[in-house]
Amino acid sequence: MKQIIIVPDGAADKPIEELGGKTPLEAAETPNIDSLAKKGILGRVKTVPKGFIPASDIANLSLLGYDPEKYYSGRGPLEAANIGVELGENDLAFRCNFVTNADGKLFDYSAGHIRDKEAKILIDYLNKEIKTSELEFFFGTSYRNLALFKNSKNLKIDKTKCFAPHDIIGKKISKYLPSGKNSNILKEVMEASSAILPEHEVNKVRIDLGENPANMVWLWSGGPKANMPLFKDLFGLDGAVISAVDLIKGIGKIIGLDVLEVEGANGYYDTNYAGKAQAAIDALKDLDFVFVHIEATDEAGHNQDLRMKIACLERIDKLVVGKIIKALEGQEYKILITPDHPTPLSSRTHTSEPVPFLLSGSNFSQGDFSSYSEKSAQESSLYFDKGTELIRYFLSN
Repeated sequence: MKQIIIVPDGAADKPIEELGGKTPLEAAETPNIDSLAKKGILGRVKTVPKGFIPASDIANLSLLGYDPEKYYSGRGPLEAANIGVELGENDLAFRCNFVTNADGKLFDYSAGHIRDKEAKILIDYLNKEIKTSELEFFFGTSYRNLALFKNSKNLKIDKTKCFAPHDIIGKKISKYLPSGKNSNILKEVMEASSAILPEHEVNKVRIDLGENPANMVWLWSGGPKANMPLFKDLFGLDGAVISAVDLIKGIGKIIGLDVLEVEGANGYYDTNYAGKAQAAIDALKDLDFVFVHIEATDEAGHNQDLRMKIACLERIDKLVVGKIIKALEGQEYKILITPDHPTPLSSRTHTSEPVPFLLSGSNFSQGDFSSYSEKSAQESSLYFDKGTELIRYFLSN
């Protein structure tokens, strides 16, 4: 039995007037996903526990069966695990975005999705100008990088309140800087970066090209080293993770799943969809389980790009879902398709409402559904109030 989970990150949305009251999921042409819906069952799941912000790390931990209330330690340490940064007992890892500050407002949470080569040059520059015995920067991917604070027992910043930059687009930066005890340590780093980055040649060239400069770093979601049991110990399965983002790959490494690299997978609209599907197909020749994560739909939500959200859903249907189910035709398999959280175009950020899921394949009997959407899932009586229950239901049936 081959078991596949496909996560179109942030795909769930709200009805949109421009679409005649439909959501992007309803408006998109997704014949392969809809064919699975006709053969399977739909439902809803709450992936974000009460009291937690609706972040991708929280939601994906839930989808993989790891209770965030027990295992969550922050996004920083999860991403550190993927890029090979070993955290000491008293170290704290913070996510470090390159962002664009325009007239004191958070204009762009990704600095125009800065290219890897440029981001690496700027990380090296920060280490040259700001690095200390207690602080070091590490390159991740594009705008998604890492700041490591060493000997945090002395720094005492583990309880500092931070905000995700994609949640404050267009808002005044001064109102959303880190707050709480010893937050000045983080603010000093961010302010230091904004003093030196604008003058770097990389940013001068970006401005000349009409691109958003990476003129500040934004520190958020920090925490100590993550400790979680192996996936195989929980579920008895060998498996793999396929994603373009360090967060998901870091979770995969910590829980002992194979992390498969796909050339051209970049976490954006033009990611290598077909390459991810082929990697999943190849992995399932030897493994029992694969978790395929696609970031593109989430980015479209953050960018308030309706056209691209629909286009990315259609690419996922054709190039990922269609390719996988065709390759597995005639075999015993089960498939779960679910967003991790909604990223409505109207708000440009994550929300914590339950998301629609689809279960299909062997062992799931045909229901009364004609398509996969938020509305169709609401008509189902199948609902999980705890995100970790969904994977257990999926794997046990």
